[in-house]
Amino acid sequence: MILSVGKASVPMLKTAVKVLRRYEFSAILVTPENSPCEGLHDPRISIFKASHPIPNKIGLRAGRFVESTVRKMNKDDLLICLISGGASALLVAPPKNISLAEKSLLTSRLIRSNATIHEINTVRRHLSQLKGGRLVEICPASKILSFVMSDVVGNSMSDIGSGLTAPDSTTYEDAIGVLKKYDLWRDIPRSIVSHFEQGARGRLLETAKPVNPTFRRVHNIIIADNQTACQASKVTLERAGMRCKILTSSAEIDAGCMGLLLASVASNSDLCRKASAIVVGGETTVKVRGTGSGGRNQEVVLSAVERIANYPGTVIAAMGTDGIDGNSPAAGAIIDGRTLRRAKKLRLEPGYYLRRNDSYNFFKKLNDNIVTGRTGTNVGDIYLLIRV
Repeated sequence: MILSVGKASVPMLKTAVKVLRRYEFSAILVTPENSPCEGLHDPRISIFKASHPIPNKIGLRAGRFVESTVRKMNKDDLLICLISGGASALLVAPPKNISLAEKSLLTSRLIRSNATIHEINTVRRHLSQLKGGRLVEICPASKILSFVMSDVVGNSMSDIGSGLTAPDSTTYEDAIGVLKKYDLWRDIPRSIVSHFEQGARGRLLETAKPVNPTFRRVHNIIIADNQTACQASKVTLERAGMRCKILTSSAEIDAGCMGLLLASVASNSDLCRKASAIVVGGETTVKVRGTGSGGRNQEVVLSAVERIANYPGTVIAAMGTDGIDGNSPAAGAIIDGRTLRRAKKLRLEPGYYLRRNDSYNFFKKLNDNIVTGRTGTNVGDIYLLIRV
């Protein structure tokens, strides 16, 4: 059986079907809404189009279907998992005593906090009957082979898709600690509080731990990650005649701080010379305070607009490799040393849009959004600093 789940689930499954076309197989596809599935309408494939980043009923239906199907596998079966970013939200399987609405509410509040992806997934793993290695525990198949496209800094297997086929070293107490750290503990549904408290007291089974011998039959293979995208960016820029360096592919800082960092590097002539480029990969975080439209990548460049106003020939761009940035239809945005002057002509104040978390509309009025549509992949974010 093949389970393909995540933002890159469609192209990953298409490839698998092509490779395995001579063999008997069944497949489950869990993909974002509006994903084109041409060529996959096959009676052997069950398709679920769920929502991201907030779980919906289709994601819950997919989770229950995956759980029941996997449990029915035979000991001589092979389970092939194709996992990519977004799997945590798309495949939903909360404990029976927690409703979808309650799970969605918690997810929304976690996303709006400043929690890292590791912290968010620590909570998610302890609110799922599939994540944190539980999928492996309920599957009787002799072998589980996972091909993974990583969107997580550091490629932590327990965080990619919240660890469907990987052991988890965190605990219920760790999950409680995350919720308390971000002042969410008192504002979440009582059923979730009770669930975590019972888990911390040892009354519920923990997630699957690394010492569990069941993982001896599991093989997790990362086939693409942020470093892959950074390297491709470097090759493309060099072909365009630019000197290029990859600063890091594991950046994890606040979006505003990333924007200020890139602007600061731009001001250093030794680090950023003419006809040169710097590539940074990773994932930033945003503290959501307003009700506007945008995402972390557009916030990165919006934070740098004023800082590079005096540097002609300087360009900063930020984009999500999945083609989607936050709650906007853009993948990111691009600015240069003239952006602030153009914004002032339209009476656009960067600070105002930052406070509202409305970066998308700031750049839309300047026609400086990067719009690609869904790319069918997801390996984190790319930030570019270019001097021409």
